[in-house]
Amino acid sequence: MSIATTDYYDTEKYEVKSFVTATHTEALSLFRGFAAELGGLIGGKSDLMNKKVNDVMNTLIEKLRAQLGVKERIVGARFEFTEFGRSEGNTFLSGIATGTVIGEKPVSGGSRRLRRKSMTRKHKK
Repeated sequence: MSIATTDYYDTEKYEVKSFVTATHTEALSLFRGFAAELGGLIGGKSDLMNKKVNDVMNTLIEKLRAQLGVKERIVGARFEFTEFGRSEGNTFLSGIATGTVIGEKPVSGGSRRLRRKSMTRKHKK
């Protein structure tokens, strides 16, 4: 059950099964928003904001994996994040993940049977 951002896969071995999406939104505390803005103003980084983005991304990955079958994989995974609600004092970080589910192609020609020799023998006359 792997997830890859590449769009390329072996089309001889795998076929497209479906398309999956996952969304997740988390509230940011006022302190986190303030620390992110302060860090941006002085040219620093915001470890708190980075942690929140990682938390949202890990949740999205879990949600994508929950939609996979046993021998299925996701290719072309994309992750988008947006921060909204700052003007009202409530700040949220929202993420969406999308991807294409692929699975192994069925073996062509149906199932193979081994031929058994007849249990009876023909006797020569």
